[in-house]
Amino acid sequence: MQERGVATLERALTILAAFTPAEPQLSLAELSRRTGLYKSTLLRLLATLERFEYIGQQADGSYHVGPGAFYLGTLYQRWVQPPNLILPVLQQLVDQTGESASFNIARGEVRVCVYRVDSQHTIRDHIRVGDVLPMAQGAVGRVLTAFAHPEATSATSQGDCLQDECSVLTRGEIAADMAAVAVPVFGAGPTLAGCLAITGPTSRFTSESVPGMRAQLLRAAADLSHRLGGRHAPLEKAAARAESGVAEGV
Repeated sequence: MQERGVATLERALTILAAFTPAEPQLSLAELSRRTGLYKSTLLRLLATLERFEYIGQQADGSYHVGPGAFYLGTLYQRWVQPPNLILPVLQQLVDQTGESASFNIARGEVRVCVYRVDSQHTIRDHIRVGDVLPMAQGAVGRVLTAFAHPEATSATSQGDCLQDECSVLTRGEIAADMAAVAVPVFGAGPTLAGCLAITGPTSRFTSESVPGMRAQLLRAAADLSHRLGGRHAPLEKAAARAESGVAEGV
């Protein structure tokens, strides 16, 4: 009986996993094709998912993810860090730099975009909240890897991540024409709370614009780490150095 219950749960989760950002609405036939389930089985499972609002149905008979799933997503965000602390920081970075800003966390061998505020530019990167990306690529992955453990901060470097600068710049690692600057954010004690990043087209991440972006990002990370009760002294020092360099035109 327990095995049957687990199998039913796995099938229900397979249905939810069939939806993608590019295709948030699917027909019964397409769900059957993607999950490998018979339509009769699908209809029973969909009815249960719809009753608990994890699935919704359109007038044309197609299905979409329901508000129940969205509610779980908001609970996950609040567990990571409360939105009232993170979102104002991201909005300020967007206002200052004109580029998209995000807060990301590590989950095993991957990283997850938990919060994001988009740039107003037409041309920008299109990473979304909830997107899962490889840890081995991009500025965010490098920062999360380098600062994952307290002892890492005593190292001289981690790839391109200079520990005393507390920041990483990458170009073309996730997408050929996109760039990113990322910095760590520390939580209570020695823990790494996550990573702040500014992302956009490489054409706008020039030698003239990047120093200012880095200084603003480091200052935001230092302030946020302080509010989270984390170690902010290394970020304060890095921010001061970056701001000094911008002022001197270095």
